[in-house]
Amino acid sequence: MIRAIIVDDEQPSVDKLEKMLHNSGMVEIKGKFTEPLKALEFLKTNRIDVSFLDIEMPDMDGIDLSNRITDLQGKIAIVFVTAYNQYAVEAFRLNALDYLLKPVSADRLRETLDRIIEEKNIGMNYAGLTVRCFGKFRVTIGSEEVKFRTEKAEELLALLIDRRGSFVGRSQIIDCLWEEYEGDRALIHFNTTLHYMKKALLRHGVQVPIEHDRGSYRIETASITCDYCQFHALASGDGAASPDNALKFEEAAALYTGSYLSGKEYAWAERSRQMLKDQYFSLLIELSGFYKAAGSHKKTVEWMKAGLMHEPLHRELNYRLIEALLSANDQLSAHRYYDIYRNGLRKKLKQEPDDVLKGLMR
Repeated sequence: MIRAIIVDDEQPSVDKLEKMLHNSGMVEIKGKFTEPLKALEFLKTNRIDVSFLDIEMPDMDGIDLSNRITDLQGKIAIVFVTAYNQYAVEAFRLNALDYLLKPVSADRLRETLDRIIEEKNIGMNYAGLTVRCFGKFRVTIGSEEVKFRTEKAEELLALLIDRRGSFVGRSQIIDCLWEEYEGDRALIHFNTTLHYMKKALLRHGVQVPIEHDRGSYRIETASITCDYCQFHALASGDGAASPDNALKFEEAAALYTGSYLSGKEYAWAERSRQMLKDQYFSLLIELSGFYKAAGSHKKTVEWMKAGLMHEPLHRELNYRLIEALLSANDQLSAHRYYDIYRNGLRKKLKQEPDDVLKGLMR
């Protein structure tokens, strides 16, 4: 969050700007003052990122106050707030980051806040940034969904997330997103899209944690809540399900709420999409084996049903579901799910259940 103070000799102006800054979701108001000397006293012991200063004040004008503030905290951003456009030239001569004309509009204030974050490299809190990759790709900050200016800006973020913190070369990114372009034209598309992607997040108060090194880019996923990254972290270990890792397997399986980047025709994602689906089913089969050995047929039924929501005709899941229902002496449900599976095979694949599965029902 941007740490800020407001200094204006008119209390209504202070209150109005405070409300606008609060509504932006990007600013924490550390102090608000109608007397410049009190603001200076506060700054002796409190670090802030930006001062919003009225220029026309009776005891000490904003320009003089800005000089004294920078003496106290040299790296602070200064934003002048004035009703008089003539002060703009003087403001920038003094290296103020920006100036706002009263009455301040929300859109104009947003531009200023974006500049503060970018130019002063203020670290933002990423705790509210959530990326969902299973099912529909969705990016949210808090309760608000991020809207991207272009589809390519959204795809660029998805591609960087897909690499889970590893660097990916700019040429590789261009090949994935703009294979039809070459040379300068491709580079222009890349630079523009990278800008749009960052701005989409910045509008919600998040400076996307991207690193750039010798023509390669990476996104720091450790600071982002991401189901795809969590799935990899939980499901990365080898071995069968056991009392020590069954809960970990369940947590990973619960994250799979739909196919990876569902509905997105990203050629670069196809391999990951199939691998993740296979890995998900492998987790379920491991869990079913563990719970069968433990005699927990109810848990087996629960997880097999969850898997069949994603692939109703999956042979192994159907077999294990029916087997668990029979072991639990739920003959009625076992026959019902067998009929659903058999009818699905007949309708979609013109096939019959195999002899092993038929043998369960004898």
